[in-house]
Amino acid sequence: MTVLTRTGERRLDGPVLRHPLGVYPEYRADPLTLFYDNALAYGGSVRLRLAHQQVHLLVEPEHIEQVLVTHAERYEKGISYRSLNYLLGPGLLTSGGELWKRQRALIKPAFARRHVETEIPLMVECAQRMRTRLDARAADGEAFDLVPEVMGFAADVVCRAVLGADLDGVLPQIEDDVRQGVSWVMQHMSAPIQIPPELPTPGNRRLHRARRRLHQVVDEVIGKHRHTEGDTHSLLARLLAARDDTGHAMDDEQLRHEVLTFLLAGHETTGGALAWTIYELCRNPAVLDRVRAEIDAYPDALDDPEVVRAALPTLEYTGRAIDEAMRLHPPAWAFSRTALETDHFDRFDLAPGAIVVISPFVNQRLPQFWDSPLTYDPDRFTKERNRARPPFRYFPFGWGAHLCVGQHMALIEIRVGLAMLLSRYDIELVNGMRVRENPEISNIPDPVMIRLSRREHVAAQEA
Repeated sequence: MTVLTRTGERRLDGPVLRHPLGVYPEYRADPLTLFYDNALAYGGSVRLRLAHQQVHLLVEPEHIEQVLVTHAERYEKGISYRSLNYLLGPGLLTSGGELWKRQRALIKPAFARRHVETEIPLMVECAQRMRTRLDARAADGEAFDLVPEVMGFAADVVCRAVLGADLDGVLPQIEDDVRQGVSWVMQHMSAPIQIPPELPTPGNRRLHRARRRLHQVVDEVIGKHRHTEGDTHSLLARLLAARDDTGHAMDDEQLRHEVLTFLLAGHETTGGALAWTIYELCRNPAVLDRVRAEIDAYPDALDDPEVVRAALPTLEYTGRAIDEAMRLHPPAWAFSRTALETDHFDRFDLAPGAIVVISPFVNQRLPQFWDSPLTYDPDRFTKERNRARPPFRYFPFGWGAHLCVGQHMALIEIRVGLAMLLSRYDIELVNGMRVRENPEISNIPDPVMIRLSRREHVAAQEA
């Protein structure tokens, strides 16, 4: 529905609230439910007042396409990215304009399929370390939260793949500093009045200490690579060698921004997606049986990277199960844009400075786009149904020019981690519990309480 103001402006309809902060209290408590319920109530795109700001949640595919594709030059990355920029610097995730175009052109070839597949032995090695930790969990039979374990696996992979260094001594500190940074970003971006990060508040001081430690680790590794002492097969080595058409290369400061971006994005999104997939499989035993049947076609050999490499293309239903978990629980649950100039839509207009929110979480659960949208059904993702699906129904990795460059690596990593876990363990959700969505920078389940037991054939082989 269109609302016509006294000045003749067209604007989206939305709830009229007397609370001085509008829907801000609901946003702080549960942004996913706030956005989803209002999209349902208003049948699509809707305007929401958060404190002193009007936020436009765009749902209709034609509205999203206009912002992200056809009129993309009229928008810049929105307010959430400003907070991220304090943590990461102007890397691929937070930058825009000519800097973003130049950086994407330099970085995208480093994530080519042939390069990503060379990381499979590293992924297997990291999954083996995770299984060593989980064997102790299986032996004691106690319930525990799976999320820190799979997040640790994802951090292990991305840190070693990106930096290519011996990180055993500093990996726990990197994980802790990234978590502190994420916590600060979430508090800063969601505050009705943002305190400048330069002010010496306790939270800001913690952020600066974490950033200094991260910068020190990354800068030391960059320095070693510059002097050819680093791993020549790492992502960092490929970025050091990257040149654009004019011969331009990244300097050390820009490399640091990109490395920090990969450490955050590759850790949070991949670990969260793996945790959500395991959660949904445990709640849907018939689907779990089909996934496990694919994996069990390779008995006794998923510790061999070459066997894993050969197996991955055959795990077709497993891939569908991952896709469906990311439909219901997309790690990148929303992103924002800010209008740089006036833009006209079919039934509303956006003025310069207007805030736009686009949410894969909302679109991927709407009944106008999906049958039985809250049901977990991997058969939605057959090749035929994928080809027939219209745009902006499913976009967990973004869309168009801003499609995540690490998409292929993330999907391979999730398959490797999932296959190596399910081949070894039976996993039981404690009390069949439902898990809370935890939408921070990524949507991470909170918690996934499970019990593990070694599968009978594994225990028999090792007896």
